[in-house]
Amino acid sequence: MSQSLKSGSLGLVGAATLGVVMLSPAMTLYANFGAAYATAGHAAPLAFVWALLATLPTACSYALLSRERPEAGSAAAWTAAFAPRVARWVGWMVFLYYLTNFVLQPVTLGLFLGDLAGGGLATYCLGALLCCAVPAAIAYRGIRPSSEGALAFLVFEAVVVTALCVTVAVAAPSLDARGFRVPEAGTSGLFKAIVFAMLSYCGFDVISTLAEEAKMARRLIPQATFLALGTFGFLIIAGIWALTFSDRPGALSEIVSQDGIPIGQIARKFWGRGSALVDLTGVSAALGIAIATAVGASRTLFSMGRGGLAPRAFAALRNQVPWNAMHVVFGAGFAGAVIAGIAAGPWRAYLWWGTTATFFAMITFIFVNLANLVLHRGSGLLLHGLVPVAGIAVDGYILWRSFVVEQWAQGALGRSAIAFDVACALMALLALWRREPAVAPA
Repeated sequence: MSQSLKSGSLGLVGAATLGVVMLSPAMTLYANFGAAYATAGHAAPLAFVWALLATLPTACSYALLSRERPEAGSAAAWTAAFAPRVARWVGWMVFLYYLTNFVLQPVTLGLFLGDLAGGGLATYCLGALLCCAVPAAIAYRGIRPSSEGALAFLVFEAVVVTALCVTVAVAAPSLDARGFRVPEAGTSGLFKAIVFAMLSYCGFDVISTLAEEAKMARRLIPQATFLALGTFGFLIIAGIWALTFSDRPGALSEIVSQDGIPIGQIARKFWGRGSALVDLTGVSAALGIAIATAVGASRTLFSMGRGGLAPRAFAALRNQVPWNAMHVVFGAGFAGAVIAGIAAGPWRAYLWWGTTATFFAMITFIFVNLANLVLHRGSGLLLHGLVPVAGIAVDGYILWRSFVVEQWAQGALGRSAIAFDVACALMALLALWRREPAVAPA
């Protein structure tokens, strides 16, 4: 007998909260700012503007599909409606997208705990363990505790992040518009930065996986999608712009080149001992995102198992949550964070997993736009024609230019991420040769 998630558990605020938590203002400003600034310099805000514009067509496709077909499996379920065999592969791409985003959180918490406690591999591994254990204790209890726990972490980080950005903006000698101009050196650095800018916007789509647990999902899920993305986009671009004036460019770039986190130096410069709050909000943000990504990954795997796109063991529910699917998410997340941290070092592990997550995100976004185009063909030229075509074109170009071209030029680190991602995609492709699922995703 097919099992169902608990319907009517979330309202607009709860759904939008999980979306904003996964987007995470603190994590973007703390970690992705440094990665973007290292390549784009003062033009880092422009990379985030471009990334937001590139995300909007896909967000529109998510909203339209969620309105017509609210399902926990989101992209995998929508693709199954017109191509069951392809849906098996797309489902695994979606799952890997959320899973790799989850792996980033133990890595990040380990980084901030190390900055707070003095560093060391043991401290990093302890942080990774805490980032799996604490969210697990919340997420296994159900969707409502997950939403409430994520909201608590979000409120704490939002207050500290806003205060830090305002402090920098007030103290800066001058603020100008150079952050929104293409640098004289060209666009190469911008496209490298877009990998992490796109990673920052990846997450709004977790809202679509809550469709079976939300009240009036056909109206609420699209509203929550744009509410989360719009609020986050405005705040994060303003914050990135302010932080680029926090220190001389050479100082920030030097910190990144030494595998450091620029935000820590910025906080110490402006807040002194109060900079410990930044590390604490880094920990808080990682815990909040870990909850949101665990929810998204487990619901995707649950829907795939229920529809025959993955082993049916993943469709088992306990306490109205996909129990077995969560085991996979938390176990793989901890192992991936520890192995990468030991092999490459904490900061390089963050860059590696961030690049990997962006790859699977772009693949997912392309197929969501394709689903909008195919399932609604003939329904409307703008929303179901031009919008998804624009989304496919933009996501495909970013996938090629920012991921393949620019990451290949990064050397061993970038090339190993490309090799890993392509290998995972090819392994998932083998599922296409299995028999077609007997049941379409419910």
